[in-house]
Amino acid sequence: MKDNIKPEHYRKGEIDLYEAFSQIFPHNEYRAGMQMIAMRYMFRDKIDRVEDIDKAMETLNRWKEKEIEHRGKQEKAKSNKTLEDDFAGLGIAFGGINFDEWFRNKEDSESIYLLKGFLEHGFKYLARDESGDLFAYTIEPEKKNYLWTVYFDDCEIIEDDNFPEVKWTDREPTKISDLLATYENGGENGK
Repeated sequence: MKDNIKPEHYRKGEIDLYEAFSQIFPHNEYRAGMQMIAMRYMFRDKIDRVEDIDKAMETLNRWKEKEIEHRGKQEKAKSNKTLEDDFAGLGIAFGGINFDEWFRNKEDSESIYLLKGFLEHGFKYLARDESGDLFAYTIEPEKKNYLWTVYFDDCEIIEDDNFPEVKWTDREPTKISDLLATYENGGENGK
């Protein structure tokens, strides 16, 4: 029997098209794409409107599953993690730098260390999506409907509670070097 909601050409290979999207794109871009696909089905003017609504609902349900999964990852990341823990994890990911030793030997604030670490690893911008997620970017992101986006996977999500001065309402992404200078001069959470 032919399935018009999940057609065979969407299910070729080991994973289906929507699952492939979720693995290829960062979550904020996946979210935007799924929203666009669902809207496309809702606004089409085909003979079988019920089928189009079913396709939109399938897209929304798949999106919902990934949102729940994403929220779970965010909550797990937030639970009992300190800024120092986040930074230590970053050090392991980028070549085994021992940030515990670094923290003990420095007088700067943890925020300054984090900003310096981002710069050392090629991150240049911070931006917060409308949902509150905070990202570090290697290239300047562009503000879209409810998120900041880049064309490649050149970003990393960081702890939402860090850098509260970076807001969704900002017109431009925050340059990490500028924020670091502010902190080093005693502004925000600096010395």
